[in-house]
Amino acid sequence: MRLRFLLAVVSSSLVLLGVVACGGGGGGGGGTAPSTPAAITIVSGNGQTGGVGTQLPAALAVRVTDSAGRAVGSVTVAWAVTAGGGTVSPTSSSTDGAGNASTRWTLGSAAGSNRAAATVAGLAPVTFEATALSGNATASVTVTSPTSTPDEGDTLQLTAIARDQSGNALPGKLATWSSSNPAIAPVSASGVLQAWGTGDVTVVATVDGVLGQLALKLTPILVTVAVGGKEVVFDWTTDRCEDYDVPDGPARFVRASDGSLVLFSGNAPRYYASRGSGFSSMQRDCTAPVLVSTLRDTPESYENVEWIWSVYREGSSWHALVHNEYHDAVAPTCQPGNPWPGNPCWYNSITYAVSTDGARTFSKPAASAHTVAPAPNAWVPPEPGVPPVGNGFVEGYFAPSNIVRGQDGYYYAFLQAIPTKNWTAAQGLCVFRSNAPGDPSTWRAWDGSGFNLRMTSPYVTGSAAPVCTFLDTVLVSGHLVYDTYLERYLLVSAAQGPTEIGGRPVCGILYALSADLIHWSQRRLLVEASLPWCPANPAQPGVLEPVSVLNPALVDHADTTVNFERAGQAPYLYYTRFNDGGLDRDLVRVPLTLTREN
Repeated sequence: MRLRFLLAVVSSSLVLLGVVACGGGGGGGGGTAPSTPAAITIVSGNGQTGGVGTQLPAALAVRVTDSAGRAVGSVTVAWAVTAGGGTVSPTSSSTDGAGNASTRWTLGSAAGSNRAAATVAGLAPVTFEATALSGNATASVTVTSPTSTPDEGDTLQLTAIARDQSGNALPGKLATWSSSNPAIAPVSASGVLQAWGTGDVTVVATVDGVLGQLALKLTPILVTVAVGGKEVVFDWTTDRCEDYDVPDGPARFVRASDGSLVLFSGNAPRYYASRGSGFSSMQRDCTAPVLVSTLRDTPESYENVEWIWSVYREGSSWHALVHNEYHDAVAPTCQPGNPWPGNPCWYNSITYAVSTDGARTFSKPAASAHTVAPAPNAWVPPEPGVPPVGNGFVEGYFAPSNIVRGQDGYYYAFLQAIPTKNWTAAQGLCVFRSNAPGDPSTWRAWDGSGFNLRMTSPYVTGSAAPVCTFLDTVLVSGHLVYDTYLERYLLVSAAQGPTEIGGRPVCGILYALSADLIHWSQRRLLVEASLPWCPANPAQPGVLEPVSVLNPALVDHADTTVNFERAGQAPYLYYTRFNDGGLDRDLVRVPLTLTREN
């Protein structure tokens, strides 16, 4: 019994042990199975900012979890830069018991957005964003220009960009500008360069002591001029109103309110105009002169021998600048009894007249309110025994150009200045302007820094007046237009003497170009011609006439402005032709074609 009992106990124990042994599902041991990664999330390090090429202060950290949100350890996380060009180290790491893994991120050398990604096999990556900021130290300066070969007269806005050692732009840096030749290419504090001449120039921009340079070549505007056939506009032998009615000044056309044209190119003391429905139908109007010289015998009157020299119409008002000559007919050292231009004692001023009846008659304000540019010095006759300079004792302000309205709303004109009787020592071209051409007191001359000089009468103030500042050009006052083809102001005038052109001395009609009416290009030949003081060889090809010419003017028949202030590629050149050196003079025109060479 006892044995059977013991056997039963042993048997039961073995069965129980077998049951226990089989409780693990047939496997050995009793541990927990590893979890499967289901998600990767950013723990820290996203959205940082740092300097270019520097390591971010905080590490990039992620956590890997299973589907129940429990940390998964010993998972390999791959790290990579996806934008910005930086680096990560290490490029892979394993999660710890908390499911975390990390790396360090060094930003790229370019300022801006940087990105890095953390990836676990089988899961979508997570992306870290960072912003790289440039350093503040200037390592280089880059200077740029819209063109490296600006035309003479161009205005350029230059740009200076400061960069750090990685080549990143440094915003907010200010440059100091300079030019190797400020006489022809000055540059302002804001980097605006004016091309006032031609040649090579280097512009320098300095930031934090670091220099950036740009080489420019200032280029002249070169033009070829083709001359067409001649047409006589006024023939003295058939068209004159009286013997002294000759074309004695540049041709100035003005369009009347009814669309007809009025041509001013007459002579003192009885100045006649021509009229017509168009350029091909101009006829001298001999009904009456539009201006009769007052012929006073005192210089302070400024009403002596008077020429209408330029006219500008605004509505019903025809504003005229008058060339007024006083010739001393009293002083024994002059020519007593001769108040006319043959008298070598010549004192000149510019005055104002106006017409409100369609340019039929012009009148002046009372003296001396009509003065625009009186001679700066009071008239003093020459001392006995003093020889004349050139062709006489000449001084004052002379021969105003036509009036052109600028883009700034001011009305501009030029005059020839001979401040003292020694005109060979000091004479030049001056520019003056007004905002109200009907008021003689509003005209101001350029004084070297602005239009500040009121040209006053020494007879009114009791002292000599300052003289206008001469422009840096050898041209004399002539005819001014804005040429839309060349995109420049264009001034034509007769040469003062032989001019070196193509290696030989040339006489003729010259031109110069300007963008601002202050700074002018070199004079260039418009057409070769004989002048009263500068003969050309008639046998030379291209010489305009076999006789002398004078008083050039450019008029574009296609111009629609009232006062013919614009010209294009095909203007007409008007000029006076001296047939016999005396009164027999014609007004002639030839068509020109301007072709830019560069």
